[in-house]
Amino acid sequence: MRAATGAPVLPGLRVQLRVVGALTLRELGTRFGRDNLGYIWLFLEPALLGGAIGLVHHLSGHALPGGVDVGTFWVIGYVPYYLLRGVLNRGPSAIAANQSLLYHRHVTLLDILLARNLLEGAATAGALLGFALFFGLVAGEWPREPAKIVLGMLLMLGFAHGAAMLLATGSVYSEIFDRVTHLFTYLSLPITGAFFMVFWLPTELQRAALWVPTVHVFELVRDGQYGTLVPTSYDVPYLLGWVAALNLLGMAGLRRARRDLAL
Repeated sequence: MRAATGAPVLPGLRVQLRVVGALTLRELGTRFGRDNLGYIWLFLEPALLGGAIGLVHHLSGHALPGGVDVGTFWVIGYVPYYLLRGVLNRGPSAIAANQSLLYHRHVTLLDILLARNLLEGAATAGALLGFALFFGLVAGEWPREPAKIVLGMLLMLGFAHGAAMLLATGSVYSEIFDRVTHLFTYLSLPITGAFFMVFWLPTELQRAALWVPTVHVFELVRDGQYGTLVPTSYDVPYLLGWVAALNLLGMAGLRRARRDLAL
């Protein structure tokens, strides 16, 4: 009855939330140091990289199909990609870097991955918010539908988190996952959808591009930024299917890896 009424569930959930919060603060201190400048760098890193890419293409003077603003296009393409790349690249090293924490009975592999990836999500969200304010105040380029941008970023985080759990699982059994993930994220950049729009492509290539789940994320984010200014193509249920499948497989993989992991 206690399980049916949920009495033991809520205290357990509160414990795990505190664990994830503590792990997030630990990860923040480990990556950026414990002074204020280190914490600020959490948001500056994606902001500086995204801003530099946007500025370079803006100064190039090249126009884009559909009349979209060059700076906003490249920034809102790079920042979600930064989230994807950051989560995936840190996935294989997550367990090895925090293995000693597993001696604490409340700490799980899922907690470790959640802490890392939520921190990455917070950093990119802060950077994207800063860019939205900048382009809105300076150039009048306010997002048409901000809710779609938020949804797109959440789906990207969910997709990347699921894939990162699978990479972390694989890293328990082989070092090759850590070695090839960085290379894969760079080689796959041209097909992710970060720097092209589907309507730019010939019809046959459009169909092929829409098989790639991340293309739907970038199209959704651009729909939120530009609205009806440019045509966009995305399927949220298709993307949700990918997110659900990757996360279910990832959690199952982490459970198996935990049993095989030697402390």
